[in-house]
Amino acid sequence: MNEDPEDRFELPQKFRRGVLRRERCERAEIDRLAAVVADPDARGKATWRAVDLIVAEEGPAAAVRAFAAVTDEDVRYARSSWGHGSVYHSRISDVRWPMMLRLLDLVRSATEEEYAEAVATTEKMREEYPSPASRAAMSVLALGRPQWCSADIAEYSADEDFDNHTARLLMLATTTQEQARELGRRIRDWTWVNDDRRAEGTFLATVGAGADEFLVGCLEQSRWHALNLLPKLPSELAVNTLIGELGPKDAQGALLEAAKRFPRRVLRLLAEAEPATQVDYVLRLHVAAQPEVARSELPALSAAGRQRVAALLGPAGDNAPILVATAADLPRILVTPPWEDRELGKPAVLKNLPVPTPIFCWPTRGHVSSSAIPEIAPSPKEADDQGRLVATMAERLSSEYDRYSESAHIFFRRHPEGAIRQLLPSALGPTGLGLRKAQAAVRFVARQGWADVLAIAAESGPETARATQALLERCGLDAFPKSMPAVPLWAEPSSLPPILLAGRGLALPASAVRLVVQMLTISSRRDIAPYGGIEIVKESCDASSLAEFAWGLFENWGGAGYPTKKVGWAFDVLRWFGDAETARRLVPLIRAWPGEGGSARAAVGMDVLIAIGGDAGIREVYDISQRSQFGALRDDAAARIAIVATARGLSADQLEDRLVLDLGAGACGTLPLDYGTRRFTVGFDEYLQPFVTDDAGKRRTALPKPTAKDDAALASRAQARFTELKKDSKTLAVRQAARLERAMVTGRKWSEAEFRALFIEHPLMRLLGRRLVWGQFDGAGTLHEAFRIAEDGTLADVDDARFAFDAGLAERTGGTDRAGGTGAIGLVHPVTLGRVLPRWVEICHDYEIVQPFPQVGRPIFALTAEERAADRLARFCDVTISTDRLLALHRSPGWGTMPQWEAARAVATARRVPGDRLLIVQITPGYRPGSLADTPHQSIRDIWLSPLDTGHGYGTRARALPLGDLDDVEASEIIADLTTAVAP
Repeated sequence: MNEDPEDRFELPQKFRRGVLRRERCERAEIDRLAAVVADPDARGKATWRAVDLIVAEEGPAAAVRAFAAVTDEDVRYARSSWGHGSVYHSRISDVRWPMMLRLLDLVRSATEEEYAEAVATTEKMREEYPSPASRAAMSVLALGRPQWCSADIAEYSADEDFDNHTARLLMLATTTQEQARELGRRIRDWTWVNDDRRAEGTFLATVGAGADEFLVGCLEQSRWHALNLLPKLPSELAVNTLIGELGPKDAQGALLEAAKRFPRRVLRLLAEAEPATQVDYVLRLHVAAQPEVARSELPALSAAGRQRVAALLGPAGDNAPILVATAADLPRILVTPPWEDRELGKPAVLKNLPVPTPIFCWPTRGHVSSSAIPEIAPSPKEADDQGRLVATMAERLSSEYDRYSESAHIFFRRHPEGAIRQLLPSALGPTGLGLRKAQAAVRFVARQGWADVLAIAAESGPETARATQALLERCGLDAFPKSMPAVPLWAEPSSLPPILLAGRGLALPASAVRLVVQMLTISSRRDIAPYGGIEIVKESCDASSLAEFAWGLFENWGGAGYPTKKVGWAFDVLRWFGDAETARRLVPLIRAWPGEGGSARAAVGMDVLIAIGGDAGIREVYDISQRSQFGALRDDAAARIAIVATARGLSADQLEDRLVLDLGAGACGTLPLDYGTRRFTVGFDEYLQPFVTDDAGKRRTALPKPTAKDDAALASRAQARFTELKKDSKTLAVRQAARLERAMVTGRKWSEAEFRALFIEHPLMRLLGRRLVWGQFDGAGTLHEAFRIAEDGTLADVDDARFAFDAGLAERTGGTDRAGGTGAIGLVHPVTLGRVLPRWVEICHDYEIVQPFPQVGRPIFALTAEERAADRLARFCDVTISTDRLLALHRSPGWGTMPQWEAARAVATARRVPGDRLLIVQITPGYRPGSLADTPHQSIRDIWLSPLDTGHGYGTRARALPLGDLDDVEASEIIADLTTAVAP
């Protein structure tokens, strides 16, 4: 009877060379294989020569005797050193290990007479040296004595398991599955058991599938060993163990590997497993990848298992099946890929092209900003420097959503002709490190239409022009590796949403989808764009179906536990195929990933948002920079916003001003919704909540239910739009209120033009602006006069008279405000209102103005005269607060800096103060971010104001400043936050 392929065990390739043979053999064969088993360590070779010398002069038995003696010497040394009493903490040192392996080779290749004498000697040595390691070593040397190994395993006590090396020796001595499983049950400390490939390879080659129970025991302390080997064992225990381990990403990958090797066994066990998210995910992938296997196994499954698998084999939905395109409908690249296309040919290589006179330089010398943009040089620079400069910009361009790529875009947009002249010698030259990036940059400039690349190439002659034209026509299709990477199971085309050709009439066949996935596997976001064929796919296929395909691929990758290095190419697919809906789906994942150990994914996810989400994506990244609970994520987001803002010539706050949504309201602040027979107008109240008015002018809080006379499709879309408006308007109101409160506290100002555009003319922000008190400030940041925005868009002062701006006030008074701005208009903090504050409170009451955050009713605090002269805010010192309260303070707007650590504990939080200063709150005993329960309470030790240490971004106690250096607004806000933190 033929063996079932799913019952066959194949030793992994990496172990095969290290397997020690168990049978007798000739000495010539041992010498031939010596290089395979040899230890490269010089000391190991020295022990080899010592063993060979003893065997040559006295025979194998004498070498066995000498080896037993030195092993026991190790045992006695370890016993006295570790002081475990009667417990042997034995080990064979690194020198002894190759000695034993060489001795094993010599014993099994000895003559019959010498071999019999060596075995007899091992038996005597087991009695003379009874330590576990010595006895186990003799069991290894004595071929054909399996009973010794069984006895040694039986004596290997779990309670006395201090000896990983003894377990390793027993792995070499094991010859049966029963011995392997018994050894696995007894081992408790797996940390170093699997640290030698020869021992593990020999063990696996001997017991095969019987290693399953042994490897299951390795999971806790030697997990990567176990998950590397369990998928290779034809064992139900191995598969069930992997199913039970689903959750962490390494287990998903291991189970998917097992599914490739043993598809029927994995299918049966998955179908009968308890339903769970990860189990269902892997089962779905497996059925999609091997539907014929699933159909053949249906009769063997239980009723519940058949139902689960049959549902996965059935149609994906109720829609009619999509027609599949034929080869004639597809672009050539999706029929015959370039790596199989003999007609593609090789690109021409031009050597010694003239390098033009250098014309670029960095705008500043010495300390060049990471996002600096080269400009036309006032005088020529060195050619080598010039080449490196332009190559640097091409490299930055090579990742279209890298943090510095926008500066590269600006550079090539400003100076395309000069950049192309510098890049052509590299792009058309011999293979080099910068070849692909130079070619990609040339194609990018040509694709954008920023320069006539062929005309520039023709300046160097017709041959250069022809080579450049060929470069552009090839679209980078010849840039693929010699060996194509395998398509992972989670990217199996049958498990992904279909890709439709443009026009949405035909779907790509599975073979073409596989080629698309293959092109994605060789793409890299470190190149200017994905592999050139992807651009052809984007031009030929429907954009929305590509976006759904990308998201399905991304979900499969995530379901498999993100099983690729770094952030993986599956993430990049969102950048290349994603759309606004992709960005919307990505936002909640980015916000949650840092808490799940996915900080790298979150960082790259923000780059994707910026690239595909447009202003809405940038807006989300800005919000993350202000509100995320994860400090590292906030910093990453802030860095990205700073780069985007700099590239646009704006500050981060000015950038967000321009990103405020109008939700489609337009200049009039309303938008229409259509039921077909009825039309409605959506407006927004002062809280930015949408409401509805019908044709008769009747106001409603929500859309009415559709009737039989209404168009069902139009009504459904209108209701979905209104639901979306309610959600988006609520988010907008919360975010903008928080932003305006922060602007009031930090003293941010706007110019008159900015103020009118954002708070008077913007259809939604003007609703928030009417509920606040504004002020015109002089050039030094001192309040000139306060005013409010009336319902008709005019301005009114404290006496309800019309207010007009004092033109030229800032210029007459000079200086800049405390936030570093030169604008004249800002939100008024109640501290600055002084004696007119009660009148503004009365105005808000009279006009029933409910402010979006506390402004005129905001609590006001002040430093005492003594505190202003001191450098320690004593009123809050020596106060005990809960660690939760401290973290709430740490996460409050303006706070969040950790300036001091001691013994891996955070022992301070700080608030940044304008003027490069920190207000530091020092605590004791501090806390470890991952172990908050260990320190539930903190005592405030000290509070002081310090200039920022420009070298490390921290403040020091030795340079403490008088608290009087804080202005009244800063002092009030700091005292308010601390008062809330220490309140009972």
